[in-house]
Amino acid sequence: MADGPLSGFRILDLTQVVSGPYCTQTLGDLGADIVKVEPPDGDSTRRMGIPKKNGVSASFLAFNRNKRSIVIDIRKAQGANLIKMMVSKFDAIIENNRPGVADRLGIGYADIRKVNHKIVYCSIHGFGPKGPRANAPAFDPVIQGYSGMAAVQGGPGQKPVAVRMALADKISGMTAALSIIAALHAARNRGVGQYIRIPMVEAMMAFAANDSMIGHAFVPSDEFKDQVPKSFSLDPFKTKDGYVTISPFTDDQWQRLTTAAGHPEWWWISDRRERLRASLKGMAELFAGMKTSTALDIIREADCPGGPVHNYDTLFNDPEVIANESFITYEHPDAGTIRTPRPGWRFSETQARITRRPPLLGEHTEEILREASIPREQIEELRRAKIINQ
Repeated sequence: MADGPLSGFRILDLTQVVSGPYCTQTLGDLGADIVKVEPPDGDSTRRMGIPKKNGVSASFLAFNRNKRSIVIDIRKAQGANLIKMMVSKFDAIIENNRPGVADRLGIGYADIRKVNHKIVYCSIHGFGPKGPRANAPAFDPVIQGYSGMAAVQGGPGQKPVAVRMALADKISGMTAALSIIAALHAARNRGVGQYIRIPMVEAMMAFAANDSMIGHAFVPSDEFKDQVPKSFSLDPFKTKDGYVTISPFTDDQWQRLTTAAGHPEWWWISDRRERLRASLKGMAELFAGMKTSTALDIIREADCPGGPVHNYDTLFNDPEVIANESFITYEHPDAGTIRTPRPGWRFSETQARITRRPPLLGEHTEEILREASIPREQIEELRRAKIINQ
């Protein structure tokens, strides 16, 4: 039994791919009991993509630890009815189907609330409930483009560039996790649950727009949108054998950095904008002629925010990462040793941790049905009807 801060809460997970599974993995890392409902052929990430080892997909492993798996064919009436029989034992349910699908199956919020009025029901959809795209399908690249994120990455007047990860999916999943935790707290206080809709595009805009839209904060924005200060030090600086980042924010940090670099005169220029340009240009030329380790020594001596630029091969061997055990390994019965990032929180009393490896398909079906007080003869009937796995 997990002992994290959400220990004792039970979540019924009807999601697939990334946004929903990332949400429920987060809740599972925090100690909630996550029951992952899968169709007979499993979450699509069990089958899609590479790499695979002994038939096990790395994509599925990435988003499904700390869960139990039950196979239920919810497309059939018996399967949907089984969900409604089970839901009284759960505190929350989450789905990320296209809008309207859960309602058509008979397991939408209105159907589930009749069985459990305290249920927290969360749906992740592409767009908000109003407007021409309310029921439109959406995947991560669509949301990155629509929300303005790709334009921010490309830069003003440049080709839009997508972040090379499922950023919108994960931001939506994290938003959903936080929302579910808040709604569970409200349900305990108020005695009733509620429906949460997470529009991916709004989650992405809420995450990305705060600082990237400051030129449009004042209305009308024509007078201000070109006054946004440009950060010249966001991109890494090339060294002889790699890259480093620096992020001096205050004048004191800049002065210490240029002094440690042996060129305090770069910071003596009277106009601050010119000081920044001269210092950045000087640091770029200086770092280009030295090894990464030497550049890091200068940054460290100046007590300036900065560090190396890793790829995963170097990240796994970084002393900081090793000392903090930021990546951990576990054994999978089919795929062998698996590496995964540890949960991103450190609690002093209710530690977030990995208590379950990602489940095999339908590994816990009978166990979960027995917990839901489903009689043995009914379980056998469901097996014969191929509603659950054999």
